[in-house]
Amino acid sequence: MEVERRINYVLCILGALVAAIIGGFIWAGIAITTNYELGIIAWLIGGLTGFAVFFTSNKRASAATQLIAVIASLIGIILGKYFIFSYFLMDGFSGIADGEVIRFFIEAMQSNFSDMFGAMDIVFAVLAILTAWQLPRNMAAKRQAAENSQTVPAE
Repeated sequence: MEVERRINYVLCILGALVAAIIGGFIWAGIAITTNYELGIIAWLIGGLTGFAVFFTSNKRASAATQLIAVIASLIGIILGKYFIFSYFLMDGFSGIADGEVIRFFIEAMQSNFSDMFGAMDIVFAVLAILTAWQLPRNMAAKRQAAENSQTVPAE
């Protein structure tokens, strides 16, 4: 008899945030290295947070875990934009956590949102949201189907 494991939402949040931060740094690293911001990386951040939530939720899914993945993916995208912005503003990562840089980034987002997030950025952000929402549920459904197909009925 298998004991039903509950979802640890704190662990899901932490896992999703770690994935978002890693995704943001990967995006910034690629943008800094290539001098080109690849929007598809934003989509990958959605997938990364979805995977993180799935694995930290005992391979289960709920609307709450899906929402955690979506919010974390948006945080990862904004962090990626911030890391890229601050790197080029400060000519490196020194001062990345400086209050002035953060305030300048927020002001730039508010006054020049369309410059910070172009049409393709929005497309990839929507794809990230959809992926972060669907991935944990789809992976949990596949896991459940595999478990059900392996269960042999008693005679």
